Amino acid sequence: MKIIVQKYGGTSVNSPELRDIIVENLQIAKYKGFHSVLVVSAMGRDGEPYSTDSLFKLMPFRNPGDRETDLCLSCGEVISASVLAAHLKYKGFKAMALNGAQAGILTDDHFGKSTILSIDTTRILQLLKEGITPVVTGFQGVTANGDMTTLGRGGSDITAVALGGALEADEIEIFTDVDGVMSADPKVVSTALLIESIDYGEVFQLAEYGGKVIHPRAVEYARDHNLSLKVLNTRKYKDNIGTIISGMLPESSDLITAIAHEHGKIQVEVALHGESADILDHIAKRHISIDMINIFVDRGLFIINEEDQEALISVLDGLGIQAKITQKCTKVTLIGSKIKGVPGIMATAMGALIGCVDVLQTSDSHMTISLLVRSDQAEQAIVLLHHRFKGNR
Repeated sequence: MKIIVQKYGGTSVNSPELRDIIVENLQIAKYKGFHSVLVVSAMGRDGEPYSTDSLFKLMPFRNPGDRETDLCLSCGEVISASVLAAHLKYKGFKAMALNGAQAGILTDDHFGKSTILSIDTTRILQLLKEGITPVVTGFQGVTANGDMTTLGRGGSDITAVALGGALEADEIEIFTDVDGVMSADPKVVSTALLIESIDYGEVFQLAEYGGKVIHPRAVEYARDHNLSLKVLNTRKYKDNIGTIISGMLPESSDLITAIAHEHGKIQVEVALHGESADILDHIAKRHISIDMINIFVDRGLFIINEEDQEALISVLDGLGIQAKITQKCTKVTLIGSKIKGVPGIMATAMGALIGCVDVLQTSDSHMTISLLVRSDQAEQAIVLLHHRFKGNR
């Protein structure tokens, strides 16, 4: 039996017209000889009634690590799966909606960011043998005690990849509203290019640094189990080339594969008097994530997420340390698996921005070069960097 797992995000399921497109995609897969397992996210985005963000705002304390919060948030995917399964049945398919527990997805009890421990595929395989299409809720599972859990934001990707591995699926497809993994956000760079093939390392970095095509933990799972993934446009299944994600290094000669960006950053500069390790220890104890860390003899420089500012100020006030804070920053990151040891890339990046964009801070690794810029200059920075490194092809 040839099995394909197809994951549809919230923007692919939240209208009858979009669900009709899923029906067409299911027919194409059936014509190719596949038995399909569908994984769905909650409908829509923030502001729409059944989205994860909208459900989260119903909770009085908004604690993402709370049992009741997870139970509430799991409702979004249950609604999606139920509606899509009913739509498929209305269109003549046999279908059945399954929540995380019914799909056999066992997790730990780390509410808000649980880890899948095992998947019992018995029920799904039986449905497939009976010609029934399982429509599985993404983003969720169940503990050994029967409590509903969620896998963290974007967790439907994790569900799809883990299910694909457990079912030994022939193909795993992640559907989105763009043509695949792009060289930059096409909403920012109109000339962004489709990346037809990308390896686990590059797409993981892209996901980590703000690219929203696929969840980094899903990429980790695919890498650890040597699974190939394909990212496709929901509306172009028949003709879309898409992006293949695998362990194979692409043949492209480009040093830079893609450019990612993350808004909502704050730059923090603190004066130091030999207590830098003590400061970092106190920050870590408050579970504040810091990045782009530069420690000098007399000062330290790093960035945090906007939502952590209040907690950080509390830590610094307790230590009697003054901070210079620069609000509304964006981290722009160049990603390429071939840049290690290649001289001049940072100079080329800075040269592309000089006179147009103020670079507040930089950092690099064997596969990334990051530049911190003011958010009101971020789009210009991304366009200029894309033009310099990817051209107008």
